[in-house]
Amino acid sequence: MRDHPDRIPMEQCQHGWLYRIYSRNLNLGVYRESDHGFVGIRRKFTLRYLFAEFHWDTGEPYGTANPLEAICECPISSLDEYHPSAPNVYPEQNQELFDWIEQQAQLLGVTPESC
Repeated sequence: MRDHPDRIPMEQCQHGWLYRIYSRNLNLGVYRESDHGFVGIRRKFTLRYLFAEFHWDTGEPYGTANPLEAICECPISSLDEYHPSAPNVYPEQNQELFDWIEQQAQLLGVTPESC
Protein backbone atom coordinates (compact mmCIF):
# COMPACT_ATOMS: atom_id res chain seq x y z
CA MET A 1 0.00 0.00 0.00
CA ARG A 2 1.34 3.39 -1.01
CA ASP A 3 1.28 6.72 0.74
CA HIS A 4 -1.40 8.98 -0.73
CA PRO A 5 -0.51 12.69 -1.15
CA ASP A 6 -4.07 13.90 -0.39
CA ARG A 7 -4.24 12.04 2.96
CA ILE A 8 -5.93 13.81 5.89
CA PRO A 9 -3.45 13.83 8.81
CA MET A 10 -4.32 11.63 11.79
CA GLU A 11 -4.66 14.61 14.16
CA GLN A 12 -7.38 16.07 11.91
CA CYS A 13 -9.52 12.90 11.82
CA GLN A 14 -12.68 13.02 13.92
CA HIS A 15 -13.85 10.12 16.04
CA GLY A 16 -17.09 8.60 14.78
CA TRP A 17 -16.95 10.11 11.30
CA LEU A 18 -17.22 8.14 8.08
CA TYR A 19 -14.31 8.69 5.69
CA ARG A 20 -13.65 7.76 2.12
CA ILE A 21 -10.28 6.03 2.39
CA TYR A 22 -7.59 4.58 0.18
CA SER A 23 -6.43 1.36 1.80
CA ARG A 24 -5.71 -2.29 1.19
CA ASN A 25 -9.19 -3.62 2.05
CA LEU A 26 -11.59 -0.71 2.59
CA ASN A 27 -13.04 2.16 0.55
CA LEU A 28 -15.07 3.54 3.48
CA GLY A 29 -14.38 3.46 7.21
CA VAL A 30 -15.58 5.05 10.45
CA TYR A 31 -12.68 6.54 12.40
CA ARG A 32 -12.06 5.11 15.86
CA GLU A 33 -9.84 7.53 17.77
CA SER A 34 -8.82 5.07 20.51
CA ASP A 35 -6.56 3.10 18.15
CA HIS A 36 -6.54 5.36 15.06
CA GLY A 37 -8.41 2.72 13.10
CA PHE A 38 -11.03 2.97 10.38
CA VAL A 39 -13.76 0.35 10.77
CA GLY A 40 -15.32 -0.74 7.51
CA ILE A 41 -16.60 -3.72 5.58
CA ARG A 42 -14.01 -6.16 4.29
CA ARG A 43 -14.53 -8.94 1.77
CA LYS A 44 -12.37 -12.04 2.01
CA PHE A 45 -13.36 -14.85 -0.31
CA THR A 46 -17.13 -15.14 0.25
CA LEU A 47 -17.23 -13.50 3.69
CA ARG A 48 -18.04 -9.85 4.35
CA TYR A 49 -17.35 -8.59 7.85
CA LEU A 50 -16.29 -5.54 9.84
CA PHE A 51 -12.56 -4.95 9.90
CA ALA A 52 -10.24 -2.13 10.97
CA GLU A 53 -7.32 -0.68 9.06
CA PHE A 54 -5.13 1.85 10.79
CA HIS A 55 -4.21 5.39 9.77
CA TRP A 56 -1.09 5.62 7.63
CA ASP A 57 0.46 8.01 10.18
CA THR A 58 0.64 5.22 12.78
CA GLY A 59 3.54 3.83 10.74
CA GLU A 60 4.68 0.41 9.66
CA PRO A 61 3.63 -2.32 9.61
CA TYR A 62 -0.05 -1.61 10.32
CA GLY A 63 -0.61 1.93 9.02
CA THR A 64 -2.36 1.20 5.71
CA ALA A 65 -5.34 3.58 5.55
CA ASN A 66 -5.18 6.97 3.86
CA PRO A 67 -8.32 9.02 4.68
CA LEU A 68 -9.21 11.25 1.73
CA GLU A 69 -12.58 12.80 2.59
CA ALA A 70 -14.80 13.17 5.66
CA ILE A 71 -18.34 12.18 4.64
CA CYS A 72 -20.62 12.42 7.69
CA GLU A 73 -20.88 11.60 11.37
CA CYS A 74 -21.89 8.04 12.21
CA PRO A 75 -24.90 7.75 14.56
CA ILE A 76 -23.69 4.36 15.92
CA SER A 77 -21.74 4.62 19.18
CA SER A 78 -20.24 1.10 19.20
CA LEU A 79 -17.37 1.01 16.71
CA ASP A 80 -16.17 -2.46 17.65
CA GLU A 81 -15.59 -4.91 14.85
CA TYR A 82 -15.74 -8.69 14.97
CA HIS A 83 -13.63 -11.03 12.90
CA PRO A 84 -14.41 -14.49 11.55
CA SER A 85 -13.16 -17.09 14.00
CA ALA A 86 -12.68 -19.88 11.49
CA PRO A 87 -12.78 -20.31 7.70
CA ASN A 88 -16.28 -20.63 6.24
CA VAL A 89 -17.94 -19.61 9.50
CA TYR A 90 -19.96 -16.43 9.38
CA PRO A 91 -18.77 -14.09 12.12
CA GLU A 92 -20.88 -12.39 14.69
CA GLN A 93 -21.42 -8.86 13.42
CA ASN A 94 -21.88 -5.45 14.89
CA GLN A 95 -24.89 -5.56 12.59
CA GLU A 96 -26.06 -2.02 13.22
CA LEU A 97 -22.69 -0.55 12.17
CA PHE A 98 -22.36 -2.98 9.25
CA ASP A 99 -25.81 -2.01 7.93
CA TRP A 100 -25.15 1.73 8.35
CA ILE A 101 -21.86 1.58 6.42
CA GLU A 102 -23.57 -0.49 3.71
CA GLN A 103 -26.36 2.10 3.46
CA GLN A 104 -23.88 4.98 3.19
CA ALA A 105 -21.99 3.15 0.45
CA GLN A 106 -25.21 2.78 -1.53
CA LEU A 107 -26.01 6.48 -1.10
CA LEU A 108 -22.51 7.39 -2.29
CA GLY A 109 -22.58 4.89 -5.16
CA VAL A 110 -19.42 3.05 -4.06
CA THR A 111 -18.57 -0.39 -2.77
CA PRO A 112 -17.57 -0.22 0.90
CA GLU A 113 -14.78 -2.75 0.48
CA SER A 114 -11.82 -2.73 -1.88
CA CYS A 115 -12.02 -5.58 -4.33
